[in-house]
Amino acid sequence: MESYRLLFEKNPLPMWVFDLESLRFLDVNDAAVQKYGYSRSEFLAMTLGDIGPKEDVPRLREALGSLKPTDRMIGIWRNRKKDGTVFDAEVLSTEVTILTRRARLALLNDVTERLRGDRHRATEIGVTRVLIDAKSFAEAAPQAIAAICQAEEWALGEVWLYDAAASVLRLDGTWHAPGLRDMHGIELASARLAIRPGVGLVGRVWQRDTPVWIRDLREEEELGWAEYSERFGLRSAVGFPIRARSGVEAVAVLFSQAIREPDEPLLDLLADIGSRIGQIFERDKVEASRRASVEAFQKAFHASPVPMAISSLHDGRFVEANLQFLRLFGFERAEVVGRSSLELEMWVDQQQRRVLGERLKERGSIRDAEVQIRTKAGQVRRALMSIEYLDLRDQPTIITTLVDITEFVGAREAQARLAAIVQSSEDAIFGKSLTGEILTWNAGAERMYGYSASEAVGQSVEMLVPDDRRKEFERIMARLRNGEKLEPLETVRLRKDGRKIVVSLAVSPLRDGAGRLIGGSTITRDITERKRTEQLVRRSEARFRQLFEVAADAMFLIDRRGTILEVNPAGAALVGVKDPAALRGINIGELLPPRELESARQYLRDLLHDRPIVEPFEIHLEPASSDRRFLHVRSRVIREEGTDPYVQVIARDVTPEKESQRRLLESERQASMGQVAAFVAHEINTPLTNISLLSANLARAAKDPAVLEKLVKIDAQRRTAANIVSELLSLTRSQDVTRIPVDLHGVVEAAIEQTGAFRMPDVRLVQELPKDPLIAPVDPLRMQQALVNLLKNAFQATGSGSVTVRLQSENDHITIAVLDTGSGIDPEMRARLFQPFVTTKPRSEGLGLGLVFVKQVVEGHDGSIQVISEPGRGSTFTITLPNPSDKAPAKGTKAAAPRTTPKAP
Repeated sequence: MESYRLLFEKNPLPMWVFDLESLRFLDVNDAAVQKYGYSRSEFLAMTLGDIGPKEDVPRLREALGSLKPTDRMIGIWRNRKKDGTVFDAEVLSTEVTILTRRARLALLNDVTERLRGDRHRATEIGVTRVLIDAKSFAEAAPQAIAAICQAEEWALGEVWLYDAAASVLRLDGTWHAPGLRDMHGIELASARLAIRPGVGLVGRVWQRDTPVWIRDLREEEELGWAEYSERFGLRSAVGFPIRARSGVEAVAVLFSQAIREPDEPLLDLLADIGSRIGQIFERDKVEASRRASVEAFQKAFHASPVPMAISSLHDGRFVEANLQFLRLFGFERAEVVGRSSLELEMWVDQQQRRVLGERLKERGSIRDAEVQIRTKAGQVRRALMSIEYLDLRDQPTIITTLVDITEFVGAREAQARLAAIVQSSEDAIFGKSLTGEILTWNAGAERMYGYSASEAVGQSVEMLVPDDRRKEFERIMARLRNGEKLEPLETVRLRKDGRKIVVSLAVSPLRDGAGRLIGGSTITRDITERKRTEQLVRRSEARFRQLFEVAADAMFLIDRRGTILEVNPAGAALVGVKDPAALRGINIGELLPPRELESARQYLRDLLHDRPIVEPFEIHLEPASSDRRFLHVRSRVIREEGTDPYVQVIARDVTPEKESQRRLLESERQASMGQVAAFVAHEINTPLTNISLLSANLARAAKDPAVLEKLVKIDAQRRTAANIVSELLSLTRSQDVTRIPVDLHGVVEAAIEQTGAFRMPDVRLVQELPKDPLIAPVDPLRMQQALVNLLKNAFQATGSGSVTVRLQSENDHITIAVLDTGSGIDPEMRARLFQPFVTTKPRSEGLGLGLVFVKQVVEGHDGSIQVISEPGRGSTFTITLPNPSDKAPAKGTKAAAPRTTPKAP
């Protein structure tokens, strides 16, 4: 019970218990006291009707009276705090019994802000729909006010429109809730009012150009609002401006019958709505202005060949523009009328506009002032501007005429610019006649050829041509006389000091105003140093390319995403690809095993972000055509200006070193294991012998069958232990083999015969043996024992299916393969399969030494063993032995070969 009490008291949401009959509070928690502002004792002296609007009490009693004891009530009710603030609360109540009286436990959550946000969204949607459908301000304004009042629950809305003639605001329209009484009297009273800036709520909104909120109209003394408040039950009000580009054009006012606290989000929303309604007003205004202008000046403007426009003297907005004016600037009529030249960005130089404005005030007119104007497309043009005052329907305006002089000024300036460019260019630029006489000679030509202008002008251009280039020069002149343009070509020219230079030369024909060919313009650039640099770069690239191609280490160039840009032959060979070009464009991640991808990506990210890395970075590859290769990688990021960074990767194959380390460790491990095995065998064989003798003596004396059965089991366990010791000792013996020429067919058959007991009934044995004898120098006993281990493992791994033994001779080697359809071996176990004490069998069935012995025997014959396995599909163990091509006995073999092969122990 105490825990429920704590849950009630410490709940962060207001909770209380009230009597269902009297609605009196029986208990409240701390959160309710803090939320409503009443003390606990004040709460306990009140009823539910005291904390809500009086008009909600009948509905509340009706809702509570219809509840059954098992019903839960959920609803939203208006509540009032001690300070008078009204808010919306979501109430959840369940019935409880206190001292045999029916009561209810209520939990409250303030949802005022959530509901307010819903109302604001509904307001915005409603107003947007009205404005989309409205065709004019007169249609949009009252409908928008009605939409706001209905969504936000305001009782009355008014629109006050600006009267430009009297500079006042007058009532233009109203909307009121159906229940508001005597609205006709309010409309008549308001219609007689003329509001000036700063007077009342409407005047303050007009003057400040911002929304204004009045919490309680009874405190408002201006314009009799206190009287209207009492008469019609109006309590709160808010006004907001409806503004167009020229300023406030109207003011909207909303009234509420309940006191409302200022709502900042609503004020922002109303300000935005006012601007949007103002856009419709502006649209109406612009359209009216445009129609008036068209009616007054259409004929005169369209008949004039001179660009002309009329603009308001008050705000600079265009009233009308003729067709030539619109063509000059590239605007449509609707884009110009109602907007100023500043808005349309017609002036290039604002200072020039201000100067002309002052001159117009002083002189009353402007004649042929040269100005720069900007078209709609951003093109700058030159014009002569004239301005005169013009009275248009009692509206002070100015009429502007323009004469476009862009082509004339442009030609003049272009000629001056071209001369300056030619003179200051670093390239040699000169003009010549069709006979080859030099007509012009710029400073660049003086520097390049060593001749001054006075020395060159009038001379033949042939003085710049070496003797071995005369025919080339004649072809160039012939093409020029045909009016052809010669694209840049590389050639050799002669300086004044006799030194030859390599140049890039372009020739263009020159024509006079009538289009007649009069000569040619030659532009020459000295590229001697560039050609020398290119040659050095090519030599350097060739040397580095050769080093790249013949490097023993693999080299890759990759971009920041790992895409291979270039790879040398060593790199291609490392991943088993013959042609390096086949690797370009693929991602280097495709060459890596999946488990290496994340570390490789992190290494690349650290490189590109200049974070510390450990080098050499070690990684391995698993080429499809060869064994796993271990690599030491060193890299550097190459950053060249103007290009994305790329990475140079140098990978060295350290697989032989890794294999040497592995063999050294394995040799040390086997040596240590041999010492341990010898010690264990010595210490265990003696007690095993005693156990054998004692069990034999007991067996002879015992008559009880149960005892005899246990003695048999003891002897079986003793033999198992002896076999384990024997296996351990086999690893410590010398690995030297005594090879004699033997028919391997007989070795394989003996191993099959020895392992027959391990084959399950559902397993087929397939023998793929040659018909003819296959003689090879081997140690028959050790090879048979190795095959016994492989066959035994295959039979034990295969519950059903088949085990295949395959013997064949291929060129210079012999292979013995044992294939099974058993459970297979996963990659992780396969990598450790030939290590001591590694086994896939239960510990009671083997120590994991059989495959170690097999590998020792095979390597003792200068052979190798490989395993291919896939989990769930079986395994293949393949022994490869050398097969001498000649008939002479192999080194270490005996002369005679037995036809039959003894069984391995």
